[in-house]
Amino acid sequence: MHALRKSLCWCFGLLAIVFALASTGTISSLVYRIHRQGLLPAIHNPRIPFILAFGAALLSRLVLVVPLAVAIVYAIAWWKIKQGKPAARRWAIAASLVTLLQSLLFTFVVYIERSRLMHSRPADLAIICGLMVLVGVAGLFAFAPRNALADTPINAAKPPRIAGDGTNRLFDTIAWLFGTAGYLGGMFLWRRWGYSAHLPTHFGSIFWLWLALALLLSITLHESGHALVGISLGMKLRMFMVGPFRWSLPLGKWKFQFLPKSILGQGGAAALVPTDPNQPSWREILMIAAGPLANLFTGLIAVGLGLASKHSPYEGAWYFLALFSTLSLVLFAANLVPVRPEAAYSDGARIYQILRGGPLADLHRCFAIAGAIMVTPLRPRNYDIEALQRAADAFTKGQQAMLLRLLAYNYFHDCGQITEACHALDQAEAIYHQSASEIPAQWHTVFVFGNAFLKRDSAAARAWWERMQAKNPTDTDEVYWLCDSALLWSENSREQANEAWNKGHALAAQRPHAGAYDFNRDCFSQLREALDASASAG
Repeated sequence: MHALRKSLCWCFGLLAIVFALASTGTISSLVYRIHRQGLLPAIHNPRIPFILAFGAALLSRLVLVVPLAVAIVYAIAWWKIKQGKPAARRWAIAASLVTLLQSLLFTFVVYIERSRLMHSRPADLAIICGLMVLVGVAGLFAFAPRNALADTPINAAKPPRIAGDGTNRLFDTIAWLFGTAGYLGGMFLWRRWGYSAHLPTHFGSIFWLWLALALLLSITLHESGHALVGISLGMKLRMFMVGPFRWSLPLGKWKFQFLPKSILGQGGAAALVPTDPNQPSWREILMIAAGPLANLFTGLIAVGLGLASKHSPYEGAWYFLALFSTLSLVLFAANLVPVRPEAAYSDGARIYQILRGGPLADLHRCFAIAGAIMVTPLRPRNYDIEALQRAADAFTKGQQAMLLRLLAYNYFHDCGQITEACHALDQAEAIYHQSASEIPAQWHTVFVFGNAFLKRDSAAARAWWERMQAKNPTDTDEVYWLCDSALLWSENSREQANEAWNKGHALAAQRPHAGAYDFNRDCFSQLREALDASASAG
């Protein structure tokens, strides 16, 4: 049920966007009619009673405002549910009822106005209304119980803002309003131009198809800008994601994944890591700025092509060019505003933080080099320990603070400084118990191996192993078996420890030659020496 409520939350958010976009056409049509016919059209039929004619004329105006009002209801429901507000359940039920009623009203409007407004086909109407009825019924079923949102929050709490990161709630709101107003205003101007040039405006399924393709293309070009410039500056691409499509490099070979949960998000990401741990900051700034600049250049090109589309071979694609240019220019401008809409920063915020320097710049640098060890010869001993320690002094709570200590632990372990490694591990454990207990299962392996092999504390290692098992780990890779072997060795179960070591070592031997896997193979070698020494002593 929780998964259904979470999906419905994002459905309401998507419907808010859909009806906000639809309102651009209806509101512009309303403005045009008022300009041509006045506030109400003239009533010329004396056979119809005045009150009925007046009501029909008023209704013909009001129905054009309905998409905007519905978008507001959906947006409030999405926001209340997402933030876990007390009124979330009531707004969710209201949004579900509006969905059911809107499907009937939408049917009426489309069939009455389709010749002038929607140009929609009955098949499009049947599909859209069927989906809306499904969402409405599912919403009533999911949110009807009084404790519907009391058991589990829809979304995890957003990490607190970091002082000096260049963002605040006002900037977040301004960016959202600017993006929405930019799209609505841009499409209004394009439609006026299309009407004056006597070009057809597309509605119905073709509009939504072109909108999705334009958004997907804009995001693809944005992330491609990051990737191409980063690679040209000597960085290495680890992951590329656009909407539900994800390409990653987990084991030295590119892997493609289709993620249905990301369809509604329509986001993107390009993970680039440095091959030089001492690369200058200007390279990262250029790589980050390349994304918005790609949107700017391609958006301006699309504007020129769209304005020149009259009597051209691609005249029929003018509306797609209008959508693409508007979205691209909005993405360019909105990305340069320092914001943090979720847990990630915008490009403008990242550039600001790098230029400003300080703990956040150190944090980005440390995490970038930590990601590089997966695809480059860099190892944990190549970390910038001074930047790690500066960032650790500033971040004392939460998962980021714990990760900084774990990176320091790996650095000292790889350098052979066991005392310092154990001290960093103790700090990470303290932060875990204080403020970072909700971590993925695979993160527990560092604690298991460190306590079992470096600290020789089998009880603590067993406790961490049990915590990891409670997370239901699904990836039994070489690190999993390395930790299992170290734990069993610390508990004097030599035969079982050897079996686990053999399983993990066979997997480790198959991994590519990258810093992280070379470090793991060294850990296997160290553990092998300990196992052999135990056998000799026994």
